[in-house]
Amino acid sequence: MASKFSKIFVKLSGVNLGRIYKCLNAQNVKVYDINRLDYKNIEFKIDFKDKNKVLQIAKSQNYEYAEAQNFGHSKISNFLKFRFGILIGVLVFLAFNIFSSIFVWDIKIYGLDYVSKQRILDILSQNQICVGKMYKKQNLNDLETEITNNIEDISLCSIIKKGSCVIVNVKERLKNQEMTNMYVGSDIVAPQNLTITELVVSNGTAKKRVGDSVKKGEVIVAGFVTNSAGKKINCKANAVVKAKTWHTASVSFAKQKMVATKTGRCAKTEILTLFGMAFDVKNQSCDFADFEEETKEVTLLNNFLPFKMIVKTKFEVTREMVAQNFEEQKESILSECQKQAYKQVLDGEVVAKMFDTITEEKDEYIVTSYVEVNFELK
Repeated sequence: MASKFSKIFVKLSGVNLGRIYKCLNAQNVKVYDINRLDYKNIEFKIDFKDKNKVLQIAKSQNYEYAEAQNFGHSKISNFLKFRFGILIGVLVFLAFNIFSSIFVWDIKIYGLDYVSKQRILDILSQNQICVGKMYKKQNLNDLETEITNNIEDISLCSIIKKGSCVIVNVKERLKNQEMTNMYVGSDIVAPQNLTITELVVSNGTAKKRVGDSVKKGEVIVAGFVTNSAGKKINCKANAVVKAKTWHTASVSFAKQKMVATKTGRCAKTEILTLFGMAFDVKNQSCDFADFEEETKEVTLLNNFLPFKMIVKTKFEVTREMVAQNFEEQKESILSECQKQAYKQVLDGEVVAKMFDTITEEKDEYIVTSYVEVNFELK
């Protein structure tokens, strides 16, 4: 069976189509896939080489000729016949693009702020990549490494060739030279004992992590960065540091206290002073086993001399241990303790919560108030 790619699907219309078989056979035209549509229309396939014979038969018998579908050579020949200009244009366009891609007609460099574009172009030129020159295929990864190694201010480099254009994308290192002169080794240091709740470093090297407890004076973010060569470059540490801390106050409440009771007996000593000199006026003897002393100073009215009288009184007392009821004084103790803790809250600190603890020891109760605050280091 002949291939369909060398055939024409034709249609004949007219009367007395029964004669078509005799005519085709007389001209040695092979016919395939005959389809008699009705008494006036018939379709069939013929070899492309027999097309002119069928045309002559259709003309001599007054049949109407039409090609229903072209296959293989016929389709190609018709395309070449009627669209030859388009074909030539496509071929020229493809040839031009293939030819152009062999050369470099443009070099685009992105990501430069401080580094000179010419420095990169010089390295590309040394590797036979420049505008108007034929592109020599090479390992672009090696060229990327060469650029980052030779230009210290570039940390990353990517090179691709797209058509006739070479595209270079670079990432510059942090520009710290100006900041170094002003902020050499400028660290972020904990101003007080704290716990880090959030840490986002934009410049510098983090020494602590979220959740770490940091003592006052410890470095949270150090003022330096390390380049790819392992060299430390000083800079001003810059970061968002959020933390929390607790302000506390404690009060001890003894379960027993010593209570002194006056017996009513007392003894006085009176001393008169003038210009730093002292004169005993009255001095009562005292044989008390235990006493409490009170001192009063009285200025004597005198227009000329500054006399003063100092009166010391000793009161006899007895002492005994008395139990204290903590529950009766608990609320007032807690209130006072909370006030003392709250006084320590600084400007910029936001109180998150407050709570108290009460610890019972052998001889005392220890009340501690806590004020938890959140703040951001400036």
